[in-house]
Amino acid sequence: RSIMKYCVLVLFLSCFCVVASEESSAKLILTKNILNSIITQGNDLAIEYNMYNIGDGVATDVELADSTLHDTDFELISGKMSVKWDRIQPGTNVTHVVVVRPLKSGAQNFTSAVVQYVASEDSEPKFGFSSEIGEVEILSLKEYNRLYAPHVVEWGMFGIWTIPSLLLPYMLYYNSKTKYTVKAKKN
Repeated sequence: RSIMKYCVLVLFLSCFCVVASEESSAKLILTKNILNSIITQGNDLAIEYNMYNIGDGVATDVELADSTLHDTDFELISGKMSVKWDRIQPGTNVTHVVVVRPLKSGAQNFTSAVVQYVASEDSEPKFGFSSEIGEVEILSLKEYNRLYAPHVVEWGMFGIWTIPSLLLPYMLYYNSKTKYTVKAKKN
């Protein structure tokens, strides 16, 4: 009797697994990252979008859009802010990079990008959001130079101003030494 129950249970689970495997669907994960370590006004800023299909089905009609970078704040140098792919296979990833140039300094809020895709045949489109970077400080060129420039002029001025404080004690020492040292006589 218990063998019969065990066989029915195995049969039921195998049928369930076959049905479940036929209903494959795509699941996309989208990340958004800034590749620059220091962001300055007037210099290029690279933003990378990584999309992973962790599902067991093909994602179709995939569209990535990011509307957080406005034309008044950023100049588009390379890439597109809205990108489409026909298919993304399961277990694969897609990377897209956009290069922009910040036109203004100050705090800038980088919110999420949006991805829209069809997860399986005859299903409604799904929407997803990328990771959110948050608020990032964009340095002005003057502030960047103040913090990260080599300061050659400042170090040169420091060297010139330290010469008197080093030269005066040396001159006093040298005068004292020559005055009080006994000179050897020549025969």
